[in-house]
Amino acid sequence: MTQHSIAITVTGHAEREFTPNRCTVRLRVHADGATHEAAAEPATAAVKAVTDLVTALRDHENSPVKRWTLDQVQHSRHRPYSQDGKKKPWRYQSSASITVTFSDFRAVGPFVTRASEVEAVNVDHLRWWVSRKAEAKRLAKVRHLAVLDAIEKAQRFTETLGFGTFHAVAIADPGMLGVAPPTGPVHPAGAPMMRALAAPMGVDGEPELVLEPDRITISADVEARFEAS
Repeated sequence: MTQHSIAITVTGHAEREFTPNRCTVRLRVHADGATHEAAAEPATAAVKAVTDLVTALRDHENSPVKRWTLDQVQHSRHRPYSQDGKKKPWRYQSSASITVTFSDFRAVGPFVTRASEVEAVNVDHLRWWVSRKAEAKRLAKVRHLAVLDAIEKAQRFTETLGFGTFHAVAIADPGMLGVAPPTGPVHPAGAPMMRALAAPMGVDGEPELVLEPDRITISADVEARFEAS
């Protein structure tokens, strides 16, 4: 840095909204009864029913299902107590969890509707997310915008100080150049909320649930050092 130059260190920030491209539906199978069979039979039947639903979707030429998992059915028992402390007969439980990841959101609503109609099945959670490859591309775009933001700030500093030109000396992730971290809100990529839209009629004449996720906000920050002269 010469006598007629000055160092300018700035942060650049950018954020953009993106639509998720994956939805993972988590189903919980649970049944209980006075005997092992009373709990195991409905749980096993429920797992088979859901498996049949998923298999039918997987058999499509352009399947909306990217992957799915099924935990082994677990069996347990416990002995409850009455209010006066006396032991009651054994109660038996059978449970399992199933996850189904969709790439075509048009299939999510109908699947959730059909799965929730199966006895002993509950829809536990829907997670809307961006696949790793897609997220990397989107984050690269946002980082590019953050660098442009840093350049614009440096240009304004240069003009305000009465210098004519500036050039980059260093660029880094937050904290690498000793700049204080931003104090504004953080918007990591996460699981957005969802909203139900007007339901079209299904093939059986019944309305089908259509789910649409809110967009995911992806943000990026960079630190940059320039020399103005």
